[in-house]
Amino acid sequence: MVITPQEYRRMAEECFGWASEAQTDEVRLCYVNLAQTWLDAASWVEDVSHHCSQTPLPLSERPYPKHDAA
Repeated sequence: MVITPQEYRRMAEECFGWASEAQTDEVRLCYVNLAQTWLDAASWVEDVSHHCSQTPLPLSERPYPKHDAA
């Protein structure tokens, strides 16, 4: 199952809603922290998706160290 960045953001919005209804600061902070985790996940998925969709560099152009022939 693949969760999209939009779905992660929707979950964050739910957490922010619960935070606004929380009875204590401690619970509110927990929901805000959870919302931030969902937002971080959305950003991570977008970043990974961006990198995976790029055309890979040819081996000769990759920034790996070259080994000397022994």
